[in-house]
Amino acid sequence: MKKNHLYEELLNSESLGFIDPFTDLGEFDVVQMKFKESVHQLRNKYSDQPYSKKWQLKIEEMRKLYIQYQLSLQEDNRKDRYFRRPKTKISKEHIDEIVANYLKLGFSFRDIEKRVSIAYQTLRNHWNRSDYIQTVETEFYLKLDLSDGYYLPGTSLPKRWYLGCLSSMGLDTDCS
Repeated sequence: MKKNHLYEELLNSESLGFIDPFTDLGEFDVVQMKFKESVHQLRNKYSDQPYSKKWQLKIEEMRKLYIQYQLSLQEDNRKDRYFRRPKTKISKEHIDEIVANYLKLGFSFRDIEKRVSIAYQTLRNHWNRSDYIQTVETEFYLKLDLSDGYYLPGTSLPKRWYLGCLSSMGLDTDCS
């Protein structure tokens, strides 16, 4: 099986046992399929110092292998029509934060589905785009005010303009 092959390769990738592939590579985000911190931010658990450049390169290689291993696990789970994801409160908040950020940035549910590997229908059932997309209230400026140096906007069209449009359409302009 591909999964076991990658697992064994991951375990044997550092022969000295100095770096544990499941604890020393940093915190892994299963939703976005990437590590949360960069390699140069990691600290050696024995000396509490940053890793040397040689070990940073080795950790980069091990991280690539770890991501391949995680992808193969997800692929196997999809084949079985079963997707395992931790159901803790923290992980739910993390997923909610990621999806909310994508929605605020204007991504569609199809785009979000590709980025976080959550089914389209699940996204539609749990999140509403209208809760995150905001419109800006329209502002109107009068030419006369701008020419006089005033730049305070109004929230509605001026009555003069509105009445002028009604009269040009042949409608009654009597507002009393």
